[in-house]
Amino acid sequence: MIDWVNVALNALWIAGLALTLAAFSYHHWLAGETARRLRDVLTQPSWKRPFSAGMLLTCVGFGYGLVERWWEKTIWTALAAAYAWRLVTLFRHGRRKDAR
Repeated sequence: MIDWVNVALNALWIAGLALTLAAFSYHHWLAGETARRLRDVLTQPSWKRPFSAGMLLTCVGFGYGLVERWWEKTIWTALAAAYAWRLVTLFRHGRRKDAR
């Protein structure tokens, strides 16, 4: 029998890493096209938002799909909470900037 909950949790970390890789790939290309350093391009919100979202998905997927020890789940949950907080603050900062 297929454990669909485990399949969904594993899909989360795979999707998170795919999102992170896609964002990095795009920004690497963008740096080359605009003749800017990758370091400068990776300071933009267009990188920070998908990276934080991808890492949030990855942490949730790893924390609840792959690990079994309580302390590992605690660490992954704390990392997921940190990325969730970062994502919320990035979106709030963007809204405040747009409202001006």
